[in-house]
Amino acid sequence: MDSFTPLTLNDQDIIKPYLLKAGKAANEYSFATLYMWSGIYHTDFRIIPCCQDRLLLIRSRRDIAEPFHFLYPMSLNGPVAADTALKALYAVSGDVPFIVGALSEEEAGQLAAITAVPVDVQPLRDSYDYLYHASDLAHLQGKKYQTKRNHLNAFINAYPGYESRNITPENIPACLEMNDAWCRLMGCNQDVGLGQEACAVRRAFSGFEELGLEGLMVLIEGKIIAYTLGELLTKNTWLVHVEKAFPEFRGAYQAVNLLFVRYAMEKYPHVEYINREDDSGDMGLRNAKMSYRPAFFAEKYMVRFNQPTTP
Repeated sequence: MDSFTPLTLNDQDIIKPYLLKAGKAANEYSFATLYMWSGIYHTDFRIIPCCQDRLLLIRSRRDIAEPFHFLYPMSLNGPVAADTALKALYAVSGDVPFIVGALSEEEAGQLAAITAVPVDVQPLRDSYDYLYHASDLAHLQGKKYQTKRNHLNAFINAYPGYESRNITPENIPACLEMNDAWCRLMGCNQDVGLGQEACAVRRAFSGFEELGLEGLMVLIEGKIIAYTLGELLTKNTWLVHVEKAFPEFRGAYQAVNLLFVRYAMEKYPHVEYINREDDSGDMGLRNAKMSYRPAFFAEKYMVRFNQPTTP
């Protein structure tokens, strides 16, 4: 019998300690990420006894015809050995094919090495998170950021009276109104991906305080023209979940990006890196993220297990 439990906001106190213990800088290890997208990916979880430990298993799938997609099993006692992880995964999956994703190259290699049957191991370039030096994004210094500075200066010169404010529960409705207007402009109703993202944004705002999210909005003449949401993911990494701006305001994206990074660095002096998540295979988004010169990627691999075996 399947004893997995659908992930809800009330499960944060159970799940978040495991995610923090994993210590990974990938966005999948944020409870906010899991919750935001759980309505799309039908995310659920289970804690099982295994090898004198209690392991958290998180799985998801968008469609019932797809195999379940698991994160690497997690323990409150530190890293989980590959043979233990595989034993737990087979215990809950039985004869059904499954995928383990958001893996480091090392984790993927270790899982593949101990299986008794061939498995499919693939890098997931579309899911690589982009991580940047915080100081680079906060100052945009040097020739490599000249174009960014040009856009930023154009914004400052065109809108010298702009305001930057922290998002509070009181102004969430106004942010949602801005997001709805952005969606109408960008055609969310015709784009499945944008439509799903809009749903995820609404879930983020619905749990804004409980999730510990922080946000910043940029206003011109009292109107929100850009906003962003994020959180402290690890001691030295700030994770940006959402960033929206009306395209008619040249430099608005550059402005809200820079202002939010400065906010994070001031509030959390240990922040060294900014994780701006993946590009989902969108080439326009990939070019935009590459133009900010990432320091490195949080590379991700998947291992597809098509046949049952005993580890």
